[in-house]
Amino acid sequence: MRLRTVAKLGMVLSVVLFCTAVGLYGFAKLSTTDKGKDFNLFSLVPADECIGVLESDNINYFLNGFPELNYSEELGNFQFPGLFNYVLGGLNEYTTNKAHGLSSKMSRVVVSFHAPGSPRDQVVYFRMGDSDEKTLGDMLLERAPKDFSPKKEKYRGKNIYVYPLSNDDFLAVYSEAGFYVVSYQKRLIEQVIDAREDEEKALINDVVFSKAMQKKKSHNFLTLYGRTPSMPFLQDNKGCWSEFDFHMNSDVVYLTGDTYMPDTCSCILQMAEKLKNIPDVCEDSLIISADKESMSAYMDEACERNRRTLFNECVANLSREAAFMLVADMNKVSEEPKRFAPYLPGFLLENAAMFHSFILSTQLSLVNDKLSHIMVLTYKD
Repeated sequence: MRLRTVAKLGMVLSVVLFCTAVGLYGFAKLSTTDKGKDFNLFSLVPADECIGVLESDNINYFLNGFPELNYSEELGNFQFPGLFNYVLGGLNEYTTNKAHGLSSKMSRVVVSFHAPGSPRDQVVYFRMGDSDEKTLGDMLLERAPKDFSPKKEKYRGKNIYVYPLSNDDFLAVYSEAGFYVVSYQKRLIEQVIDAREDEEKALINDVVFSKAMQKKKSHNFLTLYGRTPSMPFLQDNKGCWSEFDFHMNSDVVYLTGDTYMPDTCSCILQMAEKLKNIPDVCEDSLIISADKESMSAYMDEACERNRRTLFNECVANLSREAAFMLVADMNKVSEEPKRFAPYLPGFLLENAAMFHSFILSTQLSLVNDKLSHIMVLTYKD
């Protein structure tokens, strides 16, 4: 079966997903985790204005497999605008030129995203060994103007080093034993130090976020967390956190996960009411529905059709127990982006042409006061 599962958030979080799958291919020299270092990077993430977090215990696991995927060449030219690409891209170039690569186990990476959500509003956190810290510092110095020493500033007794970049911008760095943190914004580094010094300011102590963090994860995972429900038409519930576990195979990029809420019963009731207002649409290369009878009929029809197309396969293989479904050829989405605004993240809408070779399948399920989401991008080869 070619179908897989995916789910997406808004513009910034969706950009991060695809940057990880595509833009970081050059960072393949990262090794597996150093099990002797168990520092929790989430204890550094400032909760204030944090809109999303990406976490992986082994970035290298995902990046090594990406070139083998059928769609790798098509998406391979995507460039992620922001700090993550600058730091990892710079490391790849630096370590390649120096012909030694990173020497210690730097597999765990966390990146946090903060309001208002521009590519500058990011913080990248590395779990590191001693030699990795020197490699990062040397790389930043090499990319800085000649004869420059990083400027050292103090905040709450901690050192923040500021490096100039070639585009007249600056990079702020804070590190201690076991971790290394970078951001374009010195104020965000100061907030990281506040979280380090004052535990109540760290995201790890957010009650709703901690629910998402409690889910046991297997090794080699990549998870995206967003401070939002999983679909834009449910966005009134701003206290929610949604988790998206990311996977990919030769034909599909997909995410599955749940949405966690402060008052689960109340939020679920609100979401159920919103779903009743979803229009029922069935057109060429497009189905939208939140009516169970209609959804079942669409799936039956897709199974019975003599002409077995990939679109029909995507429809037929969806769950009949879901509360909402959307299946659309991304060519259709690119032609009418405003029409899909209630259902799709901004990144997909604004870059629909880039994903023209995919069919999008989305479902939501409300089971036992739990909102689960699935979203699939299936490659049309």
